[in-house]
Amino acid sequence: MDNYHIEMRSYRIIGWAWLVFCTISMVAAFLSKLYWPAMGCALSSVFGVYMALGAGSFDINSNDLTHKSSFGTWQIRWDEISSVEIGEVEGTLVFHGSNKRFILSSPGGWDVSVKDEALAFVIKQLEARDISPKPSRSAAYKIMKNTRVR
Repeated sequence: MDNYHIEMRSYRIIGWAWLVFCTISMVAAFLSKLYWPAMGCALSSVFGVYMALGAGSFDINSNDLTHKSSFGTWQIRWDEISSVEIGEVEGTLVFHGSNKRFILSSPGGWDVSVKDEALAFVIKQLEARDISPKPSRSAAYKIMKNTRVR
């Protein structure tokens, strides 16, 4: 199979759980008349919403990598990729092309049903193009660049 659809369900669940936790904490702080901590909880809940809505899904095939979320769609073709970074701790993959950057979330958060096959496919695609991933401490903190599909 050369088509892999990866739902980032675990990221979405963590994001919504964080939102619920922050909302409960905010209400408790507000009812206790602790207004500054309540504001902190409200601000912190934004990260949960961002994680839940941004998780989306990845589609990996022999032509390209695509990420779809509530915020949009991003895509990079395999033939555009010139180098790859891999997060030393979590395994996030950062694909670099000519003034482009595509982030593939860590395989640890992928659907178990396709995780091994999809990762083997990605590795096979990189080997076919003679691209070796380079370790990176900052891979998890990077964002997409010039890969948004309009």
